[in-house]
Amino acid sequence: MNKLAAQVMADRAARDAARSVFDEHYGALKADIEERGLTGRILDEAKEQAKDMFDEAVAVAEANPGVIGGTIAALALWLLRNPIIAWIEKMLEPAVDKVKELGSD
Repeated sequence: MNKLAAQVMADRAARDAARSVFDEHYGALKADIEERGLTGRILDEAKEQAKDMFDEAVAVAEANPGVIGGTIAALALWLLRNPIIAWIEKMLEPAVDKVKELGSD
C-alpha cells in the first residue's frame, strides 16, 4: 500500500472514531432530553449555576468578613437614614432654637 492510501485509511479511521464518540454523546443528550425534557435540563442547569455562584459568594464572604460587615452596616444606615436624620434634628432642636433667638435679638 502506498503512502497516500495509508494516510487515507488512517484519516478514515480517525473520522470513524470521532463520529462514534459524537454519536455516543448525541444519543445520551437525546435520551436525556426525552427523559427530562428541555425545560427540565434548563432548570437543572440554572440551579447548578446558582449553587456555584452561592458557593463562590460564601467563599468570598469568608475571606473578607470586614468588607461584608461594612457593607451591611452601610446598607442599614442607608435604610434607616430618615429615622436617624429625624432623631438628630430632634436632638439639635434646642440648639437651633437658641441660635434663632440670638439671631433675632
